[in-house]
Amino acid sequence: MRKDPIISLFGSMIHPEFWMRLYNSLSSNKVPFELIFVGNKIPNFKLPENCHFIYSETKPAQCYEIGSRYAVGDLIMHTGDDCVFSERALDNIYEIFRNLNDDKAMVSCGYILGGNDLSVEQGYYWTDDNNSPRMPFGALMKREMWKKLGGIDNRFIAQYWDLDIAMRMYEIGGRLVFAENAWVEEVQSSAAIFWKKKFSILNNPLVYKISSYFYHNLSRGIQFFKKHKKRPRLWLEFGVTKDRPILDQFWVIKKDSAEGIALESIYCHKEGRGAISKRRLAPIEPFEDRHILTVSQGPKGRWK
Repeated sequence: MRKDPIISLFGSMIHPEFWMRLYNSLSSNKVPFELIFVGNKIPNFKLPENCHFIYSETKPAQCYEIGSRYAVGDLIMHTGDDCVFSERALDNIYEIFRNLNDDKAMVSCGYILGGNDLSVEQGYYWTDDNNSPRMPFGALMKREMWKKLGGIDNRFIAQYWDLDIAMRMYEIGGRLVFAENAWVEEVQSSAAIFWKKKFSILNNPLVYKISSYFYHNLSRGIQFFKKHKKRPRLWLEFGVTKDRPILDQFWVIKKDSAEGIALESIYCHKEGRGAISKRRLAPIEPFEDRHILTVSQGPKGRWK
């Protein structure tokens, strides 16, 4: 007899060929879970009983919100289909969450990419500033708390909405704990591995920090992809150019306005950037239920 899920994992997922790899990496867990795939790529195989596919052609951020609304577990966690979990990762983070006994807690796995744990090196609001707030990599949290926060802001297109969720949890007194015995690893494509071997500098996490610092200059790269009819990864196409500025609009007091602000109202200040506020600087614009499966709400990028 199938048990009702305690943990619901969900995501915007468009690579059905990876779904069973992701599912199999979760099979060692004893805690009941469900896995919700949301996107426009229909699998040509039968999914396991505790997996569900929801068809939607809406933007990625909205697909994540759809997944959260169809989840039935008491706890939820977002993920992607290009990764795998360590053995018994869900069991381990679930045990930590239960022991915390805190509805406002978030428990995050570590995040491995190219052999580096990015949760240690870059798991901050500003990736090059360890004084800025710690950020999760797919945090386990109460589903009811997600709903109380209002879910994802519809102004995000694809990325950085999860940092906004974390900041809003902090705003109401939440806390973040990283599990030492659970991690998720992004499985790199053979092409990515080839280029990293050819240009070893790409393995340096500092490269990521530099590129994120200069994200406003990346439009030239996007034009290259358009010219050669190649689509860049979401991080380049929408993340750093569209969604990161939206995130900062909600939380960063511009440098001209940051001077003289009370220290107790900010997390930290960085010359040339401004200050990270402890209070959100704009009201939340949640997704509406109406047509949520079929029509992208807010800025939609290249989606319907």
